[in-house]
Amino acid sequence: MHVCTGCSCLCDDIDLKIENGRISRAYNACRRGAGIFLNISSSRAKPTIDGQQVDLERALQKAQEIIQDSENLAIYGLDTTTLEAQRLAIELAEKKEAFIDDNSTFCLGDFVEMILKKEIPSTTLEEVKNNAYVLFYWGTDPYHSLSRHLSKFTYYPRGGKRQRGYEEDRFLVVIDIRKTHTAKLAKKNARFLKAENDADIIRGFIDALEGRSPKIFQKEIPRILKEMEKGGFNVIFGGLGLKYGLGGDYALLKEMIERMNERSEVYFMPAGCHPNMRGFNELLFEKTGHVNRYSFREKRSSDDFAFHRLLKNDSADTALIIGSDPLNSLPLEYAGKLSEINTIVIDPRETFTGRVAKVTIPSALSGVESGGTMIGADGSRIELNPVFEAEINDEYILKKLLEVV
Repeated sequence: MHVCTGCSCLCDDIDLKIENGRISRAYNACRRGAGIFLNISSSRAKPTIDGQQVDLERALQKAQEIIQDSENLAIYGLDTTTLEAQRLAIELAEKKEAFIDDNSTFCLGDFVEMILKKEIPSTTLEEVKNNAYVLFYWGTDPYHSLSRHLSKFTYYPRGGKRQRGYEEDRFLVVIDIRKTHTAKLAKKNARFLKAENDADIIRGFIDALEGRSPKIFQKEIPRILKEMEKGGFNVIFGGLGLKYGLGGDYALLKEMIERMNERSEVYFMPAGCHPNMRGFNELLFEKTGHVNRYSFREKRSSDDFAFHRLLKNDSADTALIIGSDPLNSLPLEYAGKLSEINTIVIDPRETFTGRVAKVTIPSALSGVESGGTMIGADGSRIELNPVFEAEINDEYILKKLLEVV
């Protein structure tokens, strides 16, 4: 069996059929995961300097020269590579007194940081499968973003104390600004709460927990709390909608979870998308006490050190992009500056950022062509079992860059 690195579920039950040295089928994989295994050869990056193809050694040499000469290096990405490569990138950032950041600045790093600081309780997907009764999906639509989340780990599976599955042993709560595909599942043993204001819904739960009538969802909130007490083990999966709905102020969320735990077990888990985002967060947290937006020169984390802010403020003269495509995801006013500085891209695939980069270095697909370790959104460590072994992977390239630091 193989591990799919398509998202933070890191499904470890992928059965591959290999014919004539090619993967022809990927059993159990979702559409995103199957695409990774079946399309290994498509859109592969090539070594380039200033857009011109060169041999790999020349591209590596040029990247070494740029890193060596850089005075304000920013390292960004890393959420699709392994812990082993992430450690090397953090070591490179420390030795160069560089900035380092990842997608969790925009994504769910705040939630991971609260878990690592033990400000909110969390659990594992295996525990959810075996024990969870009330399942909140708050500001997230796993039907699309985490395709096997519902079927493999939460709502549909039978396991442990939940042998009757969603028909009787699960209660689904979906909170979102619109009726998503996940919300459309909220029929029997389920509730959909349309979120006009996330903080108001949280206050409604706190009011009900304190014996007051909630100002909104006056029937639904007390019913959900009663189901939570009945089930005894409950989980809130928080997504980007919840993060941005709260605007970075999580005091009410933490208070609600604390109050809920006075009545039953309630855990929180980020519903993240990137396969090893939490891995990067944990490694940087162990090193610095912060999960992202860190400057090794200043020895602190700050919004000013977020990668897009560094570009906006012209704070970096060199960008080392690993397994990410910021030109495709950041606002153009920021991302456009990647063509004005020395940008190095390490990636298995061709990317928009690679097209404007000073140097591109092709790498291996983590989990398919290289092994290592990743950490899923629930904190579980997963060992990758690659189908093929490529010599030039992220670890190899980062070790080469470290040679000149």
